[in-house]
Amino acid sequence: MASKSQQKATRSHRRRAAARGLVRVEVQAPKKDAGLIRALAETLRSKTAEAEALRSTLTKAVMPPELSTAFDIFGSELADDVFENVFEQPRQRSWRKVDL
Repeated sequence: MASKSQQKATRSHRRRAAARGLVRVEVQAPKKDAGLIRALAETLRSKTAEAEALRSTLTKAVMPPELSTAFDIFGSELADDVFENVFEQPRQRSWRKVDL
């Protein structure tokens, strides 16, 4: 167990980090990737254009895109006139008779 002074230092450090909007994240990775992950974390902590570019690239590569389904589109709050003439395509053949 850590001494009281170590506990106080850790608590102060974490409080300052939280005030800056940082959180502690622990990951398990292969030994060969440890340096890469540290470099990624260091870059992402900065507020530079390089960090934004890296964040964007990682998001595209790792996170699945939000897919829009037909239900999402047509079940939306859009006005009905947005969908006018969308389904008005001429039939290639004659209509079939349906007995209801």
